[in-house]
Amino acid sequence: MYNWANGEVYDGEWSRGVKDGYGMWRGIFGDSYMGQWNESKAHGHGVHQWKNGDRYEGSWSNCLKHGKGSDIFANGDVYSGNYVGGKPEGKGVYKWKNGSIYTGEFKNGMKHGRGEWRKVMNNPKCNRFEGEYVNDKKNGVGTFTWESGNIYNGNYINDERMGYGEMYWTDGSCYKGDWIKGIQHGKGVMTFPDGRVKDGYFDTNVFKGNTKTISAEPKQQDVRVDRSQRDVMVKTRGASNTLNRSKYLGDNQ
Repeated sequence: MYNWANGEVYDGEWSRGVKDGYGMWRGIFGDSYMGQWNESKAHGHGVHQWKNGDRYEGSWSNCLKHGKGSDIFANGDVYSGNYVGGKPEGKGVYKWKNGSIYTGEFKNGMKHGRGEWRKVMNNPKCNRFEGEYVNDKKNGVGTFTWESGNIYNGNYINDERMGYGEMYWTDGSCYKGDWIKGIQHGKGVMTFPDGRVKDGYFDTNVFKGNTKTISAEPKQQDVRVDRSQRDVMVKTRGASNTLNRSKYLGDNQ
């Protein structure tokens, strides 16, 4: 065992005067590492415990998490999967303490690529999203299904329904067309359960007919949100909510 003057402690194997092989190190700030070393750097399989209770077990490369491993956070969250250069990258699973789960691709520590998020891990009828992510946000084509059974299938930009998309309600209503910031805005077709069809332009969820006389962007203050059907996404190690849940409101309302 070797004790440094600053309070650090190492108990393990050495080679040519440096930590090399298997050993346990304790730092001056309450964290510790037990595992494999190469030229005084954590390298191979090991476990690092932080003072705040966070814990990582898995593969290391030159003192960085690299390869397969798991982070068990003191707040109850857990990540298991691949790491590159100290951050989640590649295939992985992130489980939140509140029961939500994301399974899919990561890049630079964020959801990036194709993945699936579920509000409740083992509930097949919970709010859920499957599709493309960029930098921790829904970007590209994806499908969001609400616990009510309502479904949106289409394009997203920065967590919001943007571009072409199709919304299907459990009452039989259907909208196919343009969206801006989660709102029906632009060219579209609304079909009602009784067979009626509105085909033309929509402005902030309101049908305007066949003449393109709509504003460049929807008026957010005019939108009525059905609060029982919220699109709620949770961001890695934090919270980022998208609460837009809009439906065609009728002519000139």
